[in-house]
Amino acid sequence: MKLCIVGIGGAGGKITQEFLGNEDLDSSLLSSITGAKYISNGMIQGIWLEADKNDAMNVQHFFGDMTEGCYPCFFIPHDAVADGCEVHRMVRERYGYDVKKQGFVRDAQYLKAIFEIFDTDPQIQDAVARTMPREMVELKGGIPSANGSSSTQAPNPIFDSAWNSIKGYTTLGKGECDGILFVVSFGGGTGTGFINPIINHIRNEGKADYPVFALGILTELGDFADRAQFSKEGRRNLAAISALYDLLTKGSGANGVIIVDNEILLKRFGNDYTSANRFIHKIMQPVVAGRDYPDEIAPSQAIAQHFSGGLSRPPLFVPLYASLPRARNKEEALVREALSEKGRLFGCMPEKADFAIVFCRGYIDSEKIREALSKEIAILPENIWPLRKMGEGENEVLILLRNPYGGDSKAYLKDGTLENRFCKVITLALQYISQRPEDLFYEGKTEGKEQKNGSSEQVRLTGRSKEALKTFFFGPDGSAKKAGFVYELKEARKRLRDGEKPFFINPMRIFQRESSECEEIEKPNGQFMGQDEIVKVVDARINELISKGMIKKP
Repeated sequence: MKLCIVGIGGAGGKITQEFLGNEDLDSSLLSSITGAKYISNGMIQGIWLEADKNDAMNVQHFFGDMTEGCYPCFFIPHDAVADGCEVHRMVRERYGYDVKKQGFVRDAQYLKAIFEIFDTDPQIQDAVARTMPREMVELKGGIPSANGSSSTQAPNPIFDSAWNSIKGYTTLGKGECDGILFVVSFGGGTGTGFINPIINHIRNEGKADYPVFALGILTELGDFADRAQFSKEGRRNLAAISALYDLLTKGSGANGVIIVDNEILLKRFGNDYTSANRFIHKIMQPVVAGRDYPDEIAPSQAIAQHFSGGLSRPPLFVPLYASLPRARNKEEALVREALSEKGRLFGCMPEKADFAIVFCRGYIDSEKIREALSKEIAILPENIWPLRKMGEGENEVLILLRNPYGGDSKAYLKDGTLENRFCKVITLALQYISQRPEDLFYEGKTEGKEQKNGSSEQVRLTGRSKEALKTFFFGPDGSAKKAGFVYELKEARKRLRDGEKPFFINPMRIFQRESSECEEIEKPNGQFMGQDEIVKVVDARINELISKGMIKKP
């Protein structure tokens, strides 16, 4: 599997930089003089999607501008909407959101709201189709459809252009990458807002089996990251849990979400973010590096199917990593090292996993790895899938445990469990919502950096947006007792405490489609049913009426 690495946001870009180092000539000048090809380890390619144009163009110096033909490159999706154009003005006038300023707000709901505005508002869609046909054309020469969109979903210049910037590197375009790995921070502002819309493009193009994975770094506890991420702890935890909620409740979404706890990394590396980023790259080498064992090159679709395993929602994967010198009984030693506290990169109970994928690098016996892991955590051997690559130096394993939680109603009380960590994040997010409800509506907040005169532009949402956000967070009646994101988070925390899985269940939207076009029906709790659920409800009602003799059986 050859992956396209897509870093999103500041943290995603820094980690992606580690993946895209030049293995040929580590100098862009020498490469241009000699005509050398830019080659990264494993022949992977990638791109950085960022919303902060100043940081992309003036602060970092690794990525060049994609629009100028650079590689490795960054791309600013918001540039698809020209400043002051009809679409820009209309979104701001109708909703109060400025689609050009997302990178500075540091809020997970901001980008989600913008996507849903383009997805649900016919007037915005009409303005896009009328005024922005060129922006909707795919970068590699694609032709837009009649409504101005390059896909079957609603025209959306920001997310369409983001997908178009990626597609050329993949086999869905003219590239060679047969899978995508998104790299994001769970806790920032840009982060995962791009992932689900891009997956929509892939699935809408009829590529249900195209592999898409997410590698997310969960923000650490405490206030150390406040300055680095320009965001307080409570706000970061709300952003993190919001992002994870969206990813884990989308039925046709990512094939898997690999989660790493930054709390663990920073304790190991003494709050050194650069060293932590390099270590993330190191542990992923058994996945992205080249040199598969002969006759053991698994098709990327097979890897994706093993990740998702027929589950109705994207699963969580906890990574465990070990690297040891070559020795006898190396497989058992590697497994024990990976399962130790040193090897775990997120808290979990390994014995609760329902499946394990083991990426091996070096001279390692697949069957011995399977036997050793099965013996240690009692997973059936047939539920362990080793994948091997040749390597130099030490032997390495990256064990990805699928959904290693549940079945223990006291696990949330134990440090080092997934239940405990998620309950903490949910609780901190709920506390932030309770203590700072005005922040949910950006009251008193500024959207962008200070101007030269010292003033700054304030976010001013319209009544339409405020009402939508209020319903999103607190339900139609505003109490959060039966519906809304606050209610869903409390229910998720209860499921974690009761030992249930999955713990995130119902997808949530801020803006709903108009009823005349909507294919959903509202449930009593304020949630919405998709077409499959509607069919089940209708069938059940018909059978009930038949049993009562009120209608005849067809």
